[in-house]
Order: sequence, then structure tokens, then C-alpha cells
Amino acid sequence: MVAETTSHRTAFWQAILAGEFSAGKLAGFLSQLDPDDATSVETLMRNPKLTDRERSQIRQSQTASTEGVTWLEEANFPEPLLGVSGLPPALTFRGDRAALNLPAIAIVGTRSAGTYGKACAQKFAEAFARAGVTVVSGGALGIDAAAHRGALNVAGRSVAVLATGVDGVYPPLNAGLFKELLPSGGLLSQYAVGSTPDSYKFLQRNYLIAALSLAVLVIEAPAKSGALRTAQHAAELGREVFVVPANLDNRNFYGSFQLIRDGATLVTHPEQILESLGIGGLFTPANEPAPESNSLADKILRVLSVDAVAPEVLVAQVDADPSDVLAELTVLEIDGLILRDGGKYAKKP
Repeated sequence: MVAETTSHRTAFWQAILAGEFSAGKLAGFLSQLDPDDATSVETLMRNPKLTDRERSQIRQSQTASTEGVTWLEEANFPEPLLGVSGLPPALTFRGDRAALNLPAIAIVGTRSAGTYGKACAQKFAEAFARAGVTVVSGGALGIDAAAHRGALNVAGRSVAVLATGVDGVYPPLNAGLFKELLPSGGLLSQYAVGSTPDSYKFLQRNYLIAALSLAVLVIEAPAKSGALRTAQHAAELGREVFVVPANLDNRNFYGSFQLIRDGATLVTHPEQILESLGIGGLFTPANEPAPESNSLADKILRVLSVDAVAPEVLVAQVDADPSDVLAELTVLEIDGLILRDGGKYAKKP
């Protein structure tokens, strides 16, 4: 169960997270202060060890609205986080707490993802969500957004780990997505409510993503990518790291290729990851309609022949949304049922 927090405790943890203290300073403050003491924040503010910046951040944090925010204290962290060093003593969460109690797999990659990468992220996320897994990502554009969207597409659960407070929306383009995550998933942060984004927070956020997850799937990561740091954190924490394949000349996957050289596992289908983690068979959420026998994948396979055709030709012949067709083509390709040649697609002979 989540620890009940009084207004005193809420103000206390809000102040502690807002200060963003070093590990040593934080340990000292926690040893001296009682979260249940109504005067703890005032006592903290009078401490001569506070810098002007820390004092200003704490003062500003106390005016932020914490309505709808759940405070997860260390003893009540989600199971994967228990005993993990380098985390703050409390986290903030908005959404359905049940999403944090399920097995979680992180999907990460570049913000500037191409159609192939986003389609892979979406389809892997759909499969994970159907298997009862919470899909974790960072709430960014590109691969992150596609992963969150994939889980939502099948009425599954997804959690965005933010580099802001859980009341923030960054990037602004994902405001609608974040709102959709709340009923069955949610927003998780190690920063005080009201915190704004900063470059170092994204790096710290990546560690929390890795720690929260049983495994990390990297899709479309360039040679310099935050996703690589997430994968490195996962390996250090003993989590499995998986990578999807791509064309060797695609620079957006150079970091992914390096991970494979470093020992990450190459996968071509979601079931390979689920089997490796010992997660059981797929299921259909109660509020997801049963799949139709005449699926889009079946239509595409009936239309395709050994002669390659362009995606726009397929779109016209199967009468479907172009993005849906591209997503299905990606899955059929990684399943080994079709071939891609120069941007065109053909059925395997």
C-alpha cells in the first residue's frame, strides 16, 4: 500500500526533492528532520548549510499545487526500485498506482525517429501491453511517444518517467498523450512538483527508467543518445538489454549497433523478449475489441506478391490509414513474412 501522507509530510518531501541536494547533504538533513513534524520545513530553511539556490528552489516549491499527486516514499517504492542506490528518498506519481505493480519493460530511442523506428516501438509496446506488461518510457517525442501510444492502442498500461515535475508537460506537444496515460498508467518523477526541465535532469531520469524496468529495449539510437545511457544503466543494474535490427547504413542506429557489439541481445519479435523474461502468453484487455479475422496484416499479405510495390500502392489497395499500413509492414518485415527493397515491399518467395 502507498503510505498515507499528511500535509506536513507532503510539504516536507516537496522541500527535500526541490532542494536537489548532494547525497551527503541529503543524508545529513534526513537524519536531523522528521517528516511528520510540522516545523521541519521551517527548520530546514534556517539551516546554514543551504545555498541561496537551494533555499530559493524550496521556497518556490511550497507554492506548487500537489493536488492529485501521490508521494511514494522509499519503503513503498515499486518492487524493482527497492534496494536500488542513487535514488531520492521519495518519488511523485500521478495516475493509476496499479501500473507500477506490474512487470515493466522500457522502450527507448531517439527523439528524431523515422517511420521504421516508431512503427517498431509501437508494435513492440502493443505486444508487451497485451502480455500484461507496463510499458515504460521517457515521455519524449519520437520513440518514447510511439511506445506510449502503442500501449494505449491496445488499452494497456504505460508510465512516462519525466525530467520535470509530474504536473509539467514537456514537450508541450505531448500534453494530450500525458492526459491519456493517467487513467490506467501515469507520470512518475524524482523531482518536486513544479520542477522545470533541465539537461541534467534528463540524464538522471534515464537511470530511473532503467531501474524501474525488468529490461530495456533500444530502438533507433544514434551514436550519441540518451537511450544509450539508459541501456548502460540497465546493464549496470543487472537488467537485460535488447536491440532491434536495422539497415547497416542508417546512422540513427549506430548507437544501437554499438550496444549489440557490447553484448546486448538482438531481437526481431516481442515474444523473444517476453520469453527471455519468463512472462506468459498474450491476453486481450477487457475493453479492447477482439481482433477481426480479416486483419490489416492479412489484407496486406493478400495484396503483396514477389514483385515489390511502394507503400502508397498498398495504402490504396487495402484502403487503410498510411501510418497503420507502415506499422503493419514493419511488423511483417521483422516477422520475416515480407521483404523490403529500396523502399518497396514484396512477399517472401
